Amino acid sequence: MRLTLICLLIALLGFSSCSEKEKIYKTYEGEIFGTYYRIQVEDLGKDLQPEFDSVFALINAASNSYVQESEVSAFNRDGKLLDASATFKEMMDSAAKYNRVSQGFFEPTLYPLIKAWGFSFEKREEMDSAKIRETLALVGFEAMIQVADSGYFAAKPGVMLDITGLGEGYAIDNLVEVVEKNGIANYMVEIGGEMKAKGLNSRNTVWTIGIEDPIQAELGVGSSMLTKVELDERSISSSGNYRKFYIDEAGNRRPHIIDPKTGYPVSHNMVSVSVLAPSATQADALATAFMGMGVERAKALVETIPGVEAMFVIGGKEGLEMEFTSGFPRTESTAQSQ
Repeated sequence: MRLTLICLLIALLGFSSCSEKEKIYKTYEGEIFGTYYRIQVEDLGKDLQPEFDSVFALINAASNSYVQESEVSAFNRDGKLLDASATFKEMMDSAAKYNRVSQGFFEPTLYPLIKAWGFSFEKREEMDSAKIRETLALVGFEAMIQVADSGYFAAKPGVMLDITGLGEGYAIDNLVEVVEKNGIANYMVEIGGEMKAKGLNSRNTVWTIGIEDPIQAELGVGSSMLTKVELDERSISSSGNYRKFYIDEAGNRRPHIIDPKTGYPVSHNMVSVSVLAPSATQADALATAFMGMGVERAKALVETIPGVEAMFVIGGKEGLEMEFTSGFPRTESTAQSQ
């Protein structure tokens, strides 16, 4: 799973002292998808853990490529998947949508390149231009994935899927459905730093998160923030290339973000991106895509998508610089850092 960049700023203890009836909040938390989850909801007296666990189980069974019995593992092993579950179909529909929206930069068929470059559990292969051309011939969602009434089929041997680029966001949206179905209006749902929130927190204020400084995070300092963002009926997801990388034999820094057009790890100077969107699936998929694009193309695309805003962190000779789309909320701390 991709590491994200967001740290929650709201304290988890204490309740509002306003004259209205105090709201009691309950926190559900644990480990999932190789990271953590934290769900804070206004407590209406019902235990939601079984429903949350059901969401996690369905998504794991559909999309976890590290689970041999999952549907995506079956597709990658057999080159086809018959009688797919509703969860797999929904995730594939979302993958197709954001592949189109992102002009192919959200690319679920990158898995052979991810494996070859050593960004899964397999040993890194010897990568040269011939190997990259050979592997890149397996990449391309529209051309390589054939959809029929009976199931999903690879267009050629060796085509593989990785749909976890929107998996955490998809899970958040489904957890939110559980929360809202139970009549809860005030909540925050977070998986690995990606989140969606609505209403008020236990201090009777709007949920507020901080976007961390990636340079300080790489040094192990987790409390240095670049800006704060209020969330109310919005989702946020961040992606970056500063935590997962290696230095190759020639001394090149190889981040885990791969450009689906070239087959090489990206070489642009964008360090991270944070995306605000109505749905967590949308924010997650677009954050993944924007890191492949680079700032100029990503910024231009964001301005064409209603309800979506982004903050880009760029590495320069003088340190970090930030660029924003036109509607990204600015705080006083953000303005002072410009």
